Order: sequence, then structure tokens, then C-alpha cells
Amino acid sequence: MRRAFLLICLLLLATAGPARSAPPKPRPLAGNGILTIRSIPAKTAVDQLPLHLYREPGIGRIGELDPLDLPQLSPALKCAANSFLAVVTRKKGDWVKVIYDEGGREAWMEMARHWRYEPWGSYLRGREVRMLAGLRKELIQLRSSPDLHAPTLEALNRQNSLRVVEVSGSWVLVLVDLTNSGWVRWRDDDGRFLVSCE
Repeated sequence: MRRAFLLICLLLLATAGPARSAPPKPRPLAGNGILTIRSIPAKTAVDQLPLHLYREPGIGRIGELDPLDLPQLSPALKCAANSFLAVVTRKKGDWVKVIYDEGGREAWMEMARHWRYEPWGSYLRGREVRMLAGLRKELIQLRSSPDLHAPTLEALNRQNSLRVVEVSGSWVLVLVDLTNSGWVRWRDDDGRFLVSCE
């Protein structure tokens, strides 16, 4: 009886359809701002020195990181040539705490003079954004105020061009296709992007 059960299980496994694909990669974390790590003009991106990572600003060095190994922020953000982007979670003077791997681990780095940090409020203001694909219905609703319980004005989609007018926390006031305006979230409760920046 036990052999028959095992034989049936093996037969079912052998005849099962193709294995399901891996779950989609999660949307990137947004943090509090973005650090643009620019290459030194005289050098190529590959020639950059490694990034030095610390537990605290200037204390407890934990290692080095090649800028090429920073987490990819696509589809939310695209990086210019000879530059790298890092999500910043905190800033103290010339030191920034960045997310340095796909697991969301963080470390401190000292900013070089040719790098640029921008909090999301100033980075997003005036930019064109689009909703990311595959979001739940409640996340793509244009609302009359920056509140999940505010009346909805319309459902947005990936084709809508959204020009950011104002940023309030995780919400942006947008001009939709130059015809309508309202509020939509640009990051979710987990701190992950809901929009892509053009």
C-alpha cells in the first residue's frame, strides 16, 4: 500500500506541468532621498575606487563595495552614464546611510565632493513620473487630498503622464496629462516605489 502511494506521488511529480517561475523581484526601496555617485571626470566608471562602508559615520569600517554592486533601482529610476544611484535612509553632515544590497542592508558612506544628495521632495518636484505596472487598484487612484480615505477622482495607468507639482511625505500632487490634478502615492507603506521617474 505504501509503495503504491509513493509510486503515485512520483508519477504525479513526473507528469506535473512546468515549474512555476520565481516570484517577481520586489519594487526597489525608496528611503528618504537619492545619492548620485558621479565618476571622476578623468576616470571611467569602472576605474572608480571602491565605496567604503561603515557601521557609524567614520567608525567601524565594515567593508568596501564596487559601485556596480549597488542595488538596481530600475524600473523606478534610471541612471545617467558614468553615474550610480544609491538610496539614502539618513544623512549626517557629509555622511549618508545607504542601502547597499538587495536585502536592504544599510551602511554609512562619506560623500565625495562631486556626488549629489537630494531628498525626495526636491528630487521629485517638477519631474514627470508614471505609475509602475502591476499595482493594486487602491494604489493607482488619483485622490482629492493626500489621504487614502479621500474621494477618488480617477484611476491612473502606466500611460498617464504625471507632472509632480508638490511632495507631501509619501504623496505627490500631480498634473495628469495636463488636464486634471490630484494626489497619488509615490511610495507604499513598506517604503517601496510606486512610480518611475522619467
